[in-house]
Amino acid sequence: MTYPFGETVECLDEASLAKQAELFSSCLSDGDVCLMYGPIGAGKTFFTSNVFKALGGKAEYVGSPTFTLVNVYPWQSKEVYHVDLYRLEGVVEQDDVSQDLWMYPEGLSFIEWAERLDDWKPQQGYSITLSHLDEGRSVKIEKL
Repeated sequence: MTYPFGETVECLDEASLAKQAELFSSCLSDGDVCLMYGPIGAGKTFFTSNVFKALGGKAEYVGSPTFTLVNVYPWQSKEVYHVDLYRLEGVVEQDDVSQDLWMYPEGLSFIEWAERLDDWKPQQGYSITLSHLDEGRSVKIEKL
């Protein structure tokens, strides 16, 4: 099954959102950067955790990097970078934080609060938008 890129998928419960993360995980390639958008509590870290789990990583390693800025998780012989820009004020420019540290060409990167990035965009990856619904969440994933 191919992922329905560009479509908004409604997830009425956590199990449904976890299933979307699992489906999406099969689309990822080394070097992909996932730009994550959505309000507080929309499920960005939960989604990342379930992608990592579907890839064979230990989901219990995944936690919000809000206070550390970047968490690095071991994955196979590679790494997954999990970045959270929430605590950085304003727009994050290239000189503010070394963005090249967020990308690992042989691994994966997930960047929460990507709207805080300046005009920087990765060469390959996805835009993931999570939103609150009256019941559950929605997720929309687009190729960059």
